[in-house]
Amino acid sequence: MPIVGGLDIHRKQLTFDYLDTATGEVKRGQITPADRAHLRCWLARFAGRDDVAFALEGCTGWRYVAEELAAAGVAAHVAEPADTAFARGRKRHAKTDLLTELPDVSAVQEAWASLRSIVGLSQRSRLQAAPAMTQA
Repeated sequence: MPIVGGLDIHRKQLTFDYLDTATGEVKRGQITPADRAHLRCWLARFAGRDDVAFALEGCTGWRYVAEELAAAGVAAHVAEPADTAFARGRKRHAKTDLLTELPDVSAVQEAWASLRSIVGLSQRSRLQAAPAMTQA
């Protein structure tokens, strides 16, 4: 992958680091506010490329980020939060965020469930819960 990077999801911002392996150029920054519209606008820089991959932690907010990455044609690698916390070490002593410092996104220990399966389960549970709510 010529462009690899990491996204750190926060309530008010998305922090990114990515490396263009062809040129050695590193970009760092923030996407503020952390919403679909601003992320979609930021992802436009990768339009027409099929060699881009980002890792993100499967924590609160990961789903909309992964969906926007997929819609932009960017490979999303969702990491298991417990594994990234263990690999990062104690928070007080961690000098960097593991996901934004990975030179190889394929080294991410991915979450056990894929984006497609999680979205499918979520939609099915919503559809099953809807009739029960209307009967009450």
